[in-house]
Amino acid sequence: MLLEFVCGGELFSYLRNAGRFNNATSLFFAFEIVSALSYLHSNDIVYRDLKPENILLDRDGHTKLTDFGLAKTVEDR
Repeated sequence: MLLEFVCGGELFSYLRNAGRFNNATSLFFAFEIVSALSYLHSNDIVYRDLKPENILLDRDGHTKLTDFGLAKTVEDR
C-alpha cells in the first residue's frame, strides 16, 4: 500500500505547539474540515473518527483526513 506523503504532520501537534488558535486560523481549519466532510457525505460516506490526530496538514497548510477504518457507506432505505 502506498500513501501520499503529507509533510505538515497532525493538526493535533500543530495545536499543541500553538497552544490556541486565533479566530482566522480556527475558521480556516473549520472550513477545510467541513468541506472535506461535505464531500464525503455527497458520496454517501460517513466519517466517524474525527479528531485532531486524524487530520493531517500538507505543505501549504491544507487538511487531509486519514483513518477511514470506522467510515461507513450509507445507502438510502
